[in-house]
Amino acid sequence: HREIIPRVPSSKILSSSQERQHQVDKPFDDDEDPEPDVKKYHGKVLLALPDDESFLSPLRCFLRENVCVFSATERDIAVRTPTTFSVRVGQVGVGCVHCLGLPPKSRSNRAVCFPFTVARIYQSVADIQRFHLGECRMMPPEVRAKFLQLQSESAKGSKGLATRTYWIDSAKKLGLADGPTGMYFSRDPSMPPPPSDGMSLDILAQVATNVKTKCKPLVTPEDKPTIAEFLYVVMDQLQPCRFTDADRNKRRSKNLGSIGVECKHCAGKIDGRKFFWSSVSAAESNFVSVHSHMMDCKYIPDDFKAELARLKSLRREQTSKLKTGSQKSFFTRVWNRLHNIEDEPEAVAKEKKKRRQLWEICEET
Repeated sequence: HREIIPRVPSSKILSSSQERQHQVDKPFDDDEDPEPDVKKYHGKVLLALPDDESFLSPLRCFLRENVCVFSATERDIAVRTPTTFSVRVGQVGVGCVHCLGLPPKSRSNRAVCFPFTVARIYQSVADIQRFHLGECRMMPPEVRAKFLQLQSESAKGSKGLATRTYWIDSAKKLGLADGPTGMYFSRDPSMPPPPSDGMSLDILAQVATNVKTKCKPLVTPEDKPTIAEFLYVVMDQLQPCRFTDADRNKRRSKNLGSIGVECKHCAGKIDGRKFFWSSVSAAESNFVSVHSHMMDCKYIPDDFKAELARLKSLRREQTSKLKTGSQKSFFTRVWNRLHNIEDEPEAVAKEKKKRRQLWEICEET
């Protein structure tokens, strides 16, 4: 028969289904602390923060809801095997919330890790996911079911550099800091996180460019009578954006700050979609990719997708009633607005086109 370990009362552990709970003791005693001038605190707190959903995948949000950071006790240290560095009382570790309240010897494999720096929390949580959560005997059945579902649905890759940066920034927001003997709580972890004024440089750069770009409309009411309503509505779901470090793992050839467009509905999400066009012709020819995304985007309501499907069925009929070249002119206007290019008067544009045609004829002869 399998040994059944009695469930620890919920009051003694942090539960992902309950409101965030904290357990805080007094600051370290100066006689035990190798850094007596640095005030450190005992405690434990979930890794999860309200901002997680905007920057991390559903699976990683789940992991942070089921993993906490805590101050090591004497009994945590007593059962540890020798490693490359020793663990001290009060040093902060990362552990599964479901079995942290068990005696250390009764915990399943890799229930607790002690990353030496804040930057290693990301890897420690990945280790707990890989080696522990699948066999954690204290995880409630409904939580396990959700874990297995999210793992099966999880897509490879995410926001790359920005993801790891977010883990570091959020850890600091919880009060975690690096010391010569490992991580520690630099403030009382029972207190709520401070306002978001310590965001990563990459996220700040994105915010700065958003201020400049998102206020610019790509389509205007004047465009409506010149184009099929389907194109107008789809393009109206886009907004300007910039290429950032977070996009490097997707489009390595782009320069930081390159202008592009993104779906308004999933902008800022872990699976948000961006488009970077190299020319007016590329924007026009790749329009089908934009429409395909709109139909797949989980942040767009189903009734709006149904409306897009209806408008698409009318596109050919509406286009047949428009002037020849109206679609090209529309995408040219969109391109010019995106790149802050002033629209030329129609007469000037026609004259330039005529000159280009004459020049091409001269070259052929």
